Amino acid sequence: MTHLNFVTLDVFTSTPYSGNPLAVVFLPEDPAHALTQRQKQTLAQEFNLSESIFVHPVTEATKRTIDIFTTDCEIPFAGHPTIGAASWFLTHSANPADGPGVTTLATKSGDIPISIQDAASKYVAAQIAHNTHIHGARFGVKELLRLHPTLAPFFPEDDVTFPLFSVVKGMSQLFVELGSLEALAAVTPATGGELVSSEYLDEGWRAGLVCVYFIVRGVWDDVLGREVIRARMMLGTLEDPATGSSASGLAAYLSLTEGRAGQDLDYHVVQGVEMGRRSDIGVGVSLDGEKKIEKVVLTGTAVSVSEGKVLVPQA
Repeated sequence: MTHLNFVTLDVFTSTPYSGNPLAVVFLPEDPAHALTQRQKQTLAQEFNLSESIFVHPVTEATKRTIDIFTTDCEIPFAGHPTIGAASWFLTHSANPADGPGVTTLATKSGDIPISIQDAASKYVAAQIAHNTHIHGARFGVKELLRLHPTLAPFFPEDDVTFPLFSVVKGMSQLFVELGSLEALAAVTPATGGELVSSEYLDEGWRAGLVCVYFIVRGVWDDVLGREVIRARMMLGTLEDPATGSSASGLAAYLSLTEGRAGQDLDYHVVQGVEMGRRSDIGVGVSLDGEKKIEKVVLTGTAVSVSEGKVLVPQA
């Protein structure tokens, strides 16, 4: 086999050239032509998107297996590839074996239940694994302004601190709540591309990277006709138009700190506006009778943008 079929999707949007792009590459049916990790990594680097997924041949009617790659390595989970994959199998694929009968997405992080949330809008839902942790340390405003000095006019006080949170071990966020969209627009990448040190995380949780998630709550959105949370995600020099894991973490954190036992909470995060790639991310959180998180459900849609064939790299 010399070529593989692929499609690209824009995820967390129904508008082409918005949202977060995702490459979807379909692996060979014949095990004799299975790709190596190196070949998958080469293809992910060629697409040069934040993530690409590789779809395995079908072995179970209700389950689809994917591998998720960044341009640097394979990762066990990420939000926008999960919603992109769910959207493809449930609402876009022309394969008669796909459709609403597919109920599970198998990833390196484990099995993820998926479903169609709304057939008309083609919104899909994925139940996200969680093992939440609010870290003991808080991030001081002086350190924040060292990394993001353009925010100095919006923080005249020097005693402000910000929480650090992990939705699962290895996926951590620093939540920086801002007072206005003007402040959100002033956010720039970190000085020198510096990352937030994992030393701020509690011992035993210092795995992965710490994303800085800037948010403004209670913003009226003319598109939806309701209030939303506006957000931007910075990781060193990188800004991401849609970060499902950070939005899920934020929703989990707000539910734990502001919700009530037994409550079901719904959040809508609009991200990527400043990049010209608006993304609409939904997160539902259910708390049990002891105010512990029972489930986290990430929702969104995707639109197909391109399709074709890509050359198989040399092994």
